[in-house]
Amino acid sequence: MIVELFGPPGAGKTTFAHALAKRLQERGLRAELKLSYRPVEHLQPPAPRMTPAAQYRYLAMRLRRPLVEMLVIARHPLVNARDVRTAAHLVRSLPPASVFASFKMAQYALRLSHSWHEKAGAAHVVLFDQAFVQAVCSLALLAGGVDDTLIGSALAWAPKSDLLVRLIAPLDLLKARLHDRQNVQSALEQLFEPNLSRSLASARMVDRLSDVLQQQGRSVLSASSVDQSSLEESVCRIEREVTSRLQSCTQNNALRPAVRAVAPFRAGDGYE
Repeated sequence: MIVELFGPPGAGKTTFAHALAKRLQERGLRAELKLSYRPVEHLQPPAPRMTPAAQYRYLAMRLRRPLVEMLVIARHPLVNARDVRTAAHLVRSLPPASVFASFKMAQYALRLSHSWHEKAGAAHVVLFDQAFVQAVCSLALLAGGVDDTLIGSALAWAPKSDLLVRLIAPLDLLKARLHDRQNVQSALEQLFEPNLSRSLASARMVDRLSDVLQQQGRSVLSASSVDQSSLEESVCRIEREVTSRLQSCTQNNALRPAVRAVAPFRAGDGYE
């Protein structure tokens, strides 16, 4: 079961993902996190400004993961052809204005598709803190001036999660969180992050995506990590929904009639 989160930068997607995974594990469920984390969050100590050594370490961490994943995919081009098609179609649907942005989003979509299809159909909970809906949001912003028809086409093509959760937060809080994030970033880090205006614009784009998803008949649950109280309430509510859907899947599988296996034909078995 794949649970996909989306929302503007600063809404608390990663925080919520960790909290939900912990709650599910406390309930005895297997929950696997697939995080698109910012590597700087894992550098210790989180100094206001990076030393030169920390900057090189950050750069290595930022580049290592995509390079390794791309090499793994490149070793099996035929097996991963589906991922290539998915990435190419998404970028063609909402082409970014710059070549660099196109390449960046294409390799991200390729790696995301590979990771997604590895977990598709899993019996346990696989939690993506951001995935295809978030990628479509980024592509729409990078393309500029796109209408809802193009956004809808990209969303319709993208692989679908079993449960879609939108993280919401007031614009003032997003702005404050993004300012705080920017204040502790070095110039090197900021090269990899969207600027403040684009991050805030993504909040409006998320509203548009939510409307398009609902028009397509997709169910979107809302959650919040504005404060500890809203985080706990949202985690409890989404945990109940995940548990309910898992139970329904288990019951449906139990009700399916057993299919009798038929022995394969072999020469000499008596068939003419």
